[in-house]
Amino acid sequence: MSFVIDIVVWLLIDTVLGFFLYSTGCLILKLVTFGQFKIEFKAFTSFKKSKAKKVNLIMLLGLSFYASLIVLIVYLNN
Repeated sequence: MSFVIDIVVWLLIDTVLGFFLYSTGCLILKLVTFGQFKIEFKAFTSFKKSKAKKVNLIMLLGLSFYASLIVLIVYLNN
Protein backbone atom coordinates (compact mmCIF):
# COMPACT_ATOMS: atom_id res chain seq x y z
CA MET A 1 0.00 0.00 0.00
CA SER A 2 2.81 2.41 0.80
CA PHE A 3 4.30 1.78 -2.65
CA VAL A 4 1.12 3.05 -4.30
CA ILE A 5 1.04 6.10 -2.05
CA ASP A 6 4.69 6.85 -2.88
CA ILE A 7 3.96 6.70 -6.61
CA VAL A 8 0.96 9.01 -6.28
CA VAL A 9 2.93 11.52 -4.19
CA TRP A 10 5.87 11.56 -6.63
CA LEU A 11 3.55 11.96 -9.62
CA LEU A 12 1.88 14.89 -7.89
CA ILE A 13 5.26 16.49 -7.10
CA ASP A 14 6.39 15.93 -10.69
CA THR A 15 3.29 17.57 -12.11
CA VAL A 16 3.34 20.59 -9.81
CA LEU A 17 7.09 21.14 -10.17
CA GLY A 18 6.88 20.70 -13.94
CA PHE A 19 4.07 23.24 -14.21
CA PHE A 20 6.00 25.70 -12.01
CA LEU A 21 9.12 25.37 -14.17
CA TYR A 22 7.03 25.64 -17.36
CA SER A 23 5.34 28.83 -16.19
CA THR A 24 8.69 30.33 -15.20
CA GLY A 25 10.14 29.47 -18.62
CA CYS A 26 7.16 31.05 -20.38
CA LEU A 27 7.53 34.25 -18.40
CA ILE A 28 11.27 34.43 -19.12
CA LEU A 29 10.67 33.97 -22.85
CA LYS A 30 8.01 36.68 -22.83
CA LEU A 31 10.33 39.09 -21.00
CA VAL A 32 13.44 38.38 -23.08
CA THR A 33 11.65 38.68 -26.43
CA PHE A 34 9.55 41.68 -25.29
CA GLY A 35 6.33 39.77 -25.97
CA GLN A 36 7.27 38.75 -29.51
CA PHE A 37 7.45 35.06 -28.67
CA LYS A 38 4.00 33.60 -29.23
CA ILE A 39 3.24 30.64 -27.01
CA GLU A 40 -0.07 29.88 -25.46
CA PHE A 41 0.09 29.52 -21.73
CA LYS A 42 -1.49 26.15 -21.05
CA ALA A 43 -3.83 25.54 -18.18
CA PHE A 44 -2.83 23.03 -15.53
CA THR A 45 -5.03 20.26 -16.93
CA SER A 46 -3.85 20.66 -20.51
CA PHE A 47 -0.25 20.88 -19.30
CA LYS A 48 -0.52 17.43 -17.77
CA LYS A 49 -1.78 16.00 -21.06
CA SER A 50 0.84 17.45 -23.39
CA LYS A 51 4.51 17.18 -22.60
CA ALA A 52 5.88 17.84 -26.04
CA LYS A 53 9.47 18.65 -26.96
CA LYS A 54 8.70 22.38 -26.90
CA VAL A 55 7.26 22.13 -23.40
CA ASN A 56 10.31 20.24 -22.14
CA LEU A 57 12.66 22.89 -23.54
CA ILE A 58 10.69 25.64 -21.83
CA MET A 59 10.82 23.66 -18.58
CA LEU A 60 14.60 23.35 -19.03
CA LEU A 61 14.80 27.14 -19.38
CA GLY A 62 12.88 27.57 -16.12
CA LEU A 63 15.11 25.06 -14.36
CA SER A 64 18.27 26.76 -15.61
CA PHE A 65 16.92 30.11 -14.38
CA TYR A 66 16.52 28.79 -10.84
CA ALA A 67 19.87 26.97 -10.96
CA SER A 68 21.65 30.16 -12.05
CA LEU A 69 19.82 32.10 -9.35
CA ILE A 70 21.08 29.66 -6.72
CA VAL A 71 24.63 29.87 -8.10
CA LEU A 72 24.46 33.67 -8.02
CA ILE A 73 23.29 33.67 -4.40
CA VAL A 74 26.07 31.28 -3.38
CA TYR A 75 28.64 33.37 -5.22
CA LEU A 76 27.47 36.61 -3.56
CA ASN A 77 27.52 35.05 -0.10
CA ASN A 78 31.16 33.97 -0.40
